Amino acid sequence: MAQVNQAQSNIPGSWSGNKGSNSAYGSYNRFTTIVLPGGTDSGARSQSGVFGAGEAASRPHRLIPYCRNSRFTGRQSLLQAVKGFSECEGHNRVALYGLGGSGKTQIALEYVHQRAAESNCHIFWVQGSGVLKFSEGFKAIAQHVRIPLARAKTDETGFLLSVRRWFESPNSGSWILIVDNADNEADFIGNNSPIAKFIPQGTSGTLIFTTRSRLVASRQDCRMIEVGKMEEEEAQELFSKRYCGWGGLKDREKEAVAAILSSVHHLPLAVVGSAVFMTENATSPSIYWTILQENEGRMKHLLSRPFCDIHREVETESTLGTYFTTFDQIRQQMPPAADLLRLMAFLNHQNIPEELLTQCGLKGMDHSADFRCAIGKLLGLSLVTSAECQDKTFYQLDRLVQLSLQAYLQTNELNHGRAAALKAISRVFPQSRDGRQYIDPVYIPHALAATKDSTDPVAEELGFRVALYLLDMGSYDNADIQFRGCTAL
Repeated sequence: MAQVNQAQSNIPGSWSGNKGSNSAYGSYNRFTTIVLPGGTDSGARSQSGVFGAGEAASRPHRLIPYCRNSRFTGRQSLLQAVKGFSECEGHNRVALYGLGGSGKTQIALEYVHQRAAESNCHIFWVQGSGVLKFSEGFKAIAQHVRIPLARAKTDETGFLLSVRRWFESPNSGSWILIVDNADNEADFIGNNSPIAKFIPQGTSGTLIFTTRSRLVASRQDCRMIEVGKMEEEEAQELFSKRYCGWGGLKDREKEAVAAILSSVHHLPLAVVGSAVFMTENATSPSIYWTILQENEGRMKHLLSRPFCDIHREVETESTLGTYFTTFDQIRQQMPPAADLLRLMAFLNHQNIPEELLTQCGLKGMDHSADFRCAIGKLLGLSLVTSAECQDKTFYQLDRLVQLSLQAYLQTNELNHGRAAALKAISRVFPQSRDGRQYIDPVYIPHALAATKDSTDPVAEELGFRVALYLLDMGSYDNADIQFRGCTAL
């Protein structure tokens, strides 16, 4: 791992912030702030937003759309991994990949602000969430490095390639380019893909992608760093920095905080969203926890409420809403994976046997190659994880993803998803008593989940079979509850 220069200094260079509703950079920032040695700030106005001639022009360029996040918490091992991969000799390509809301952008942001304080390399940041935003980012870079913008109006492709060539030229020196939210696989998976064709290579410089897609990270030949959820202590510390009443909390309230953070699986975006809601609505953790436990509908409503974070691309976001774009892309790019995900929304989110999915009756799922492509898509986007147990493969759908999916689907899609889940369970649940004795108990939680709150006749029949199985197994109380549920349908 490369050694990091720990010497602290003022941050030289030209800094630009993010203004405007359509671009992280607004209409090309017209103020350039130069931080001079000794900490003196000098604001320099120019018509193009680039340095004038003289000493300022030789200073490193800094185009980072977000200020440093003073509430950044933990993730030190991930930061060290980024440093190790980014500070090697030659050209470096690194990807922070993982589930939406896991903090990839915040890790990249903290790293570049640390690097800005320690070195004289150029640092640039562009959005990879779409061709238009990427193009706007490259235009902002062009202004800083004095590439004429006139060509962009008549030959945008040629203009963007000229920015790429600047990065690849010896004149560019040492640089870091962040490509944030590189989530749409269609934009990055081939050399001639809409955004990938403008990504610089060369013999120097460092590219850091933040992406939900392992495929994007792989196709861009990156050293991969998987970003998961926070440790319990990290999540609590992050909450304490975002909830204004933390210092006065009693033990009962802190216990409620621990329960809340566990229920959202210590996902940073959900931790921040919960803290912001409580702060803005003067709600104690115990009251918030009570609401969260009432029922799934209340939980979905609470986690769907938007909040603002100035250190992210979008101005407002919700914990559940952050996955909607990913669902859209799956639906467009691989419908069989979307169908499989929709079915999983109505199973228990844990310990889903692979056999249940391959025999579910969905088109193509009984074909090994098609199934591998579909489940691989979901695994690659970190929506689903897998584990091996006694030579069998089981999958887990992240609970927040499952709630988000149920909030995302239209009524007819919800009905189709539940029907597919009921059909899948019915196929492995025999009617005869002799057959029931061979049922693997692992299917029971999925049968209960699929039949829950359903008025479908298939659900009643399946629920009755489950009740008989529980009776056969001597679980009389649970069998009685299940029988009562069937008669209530």
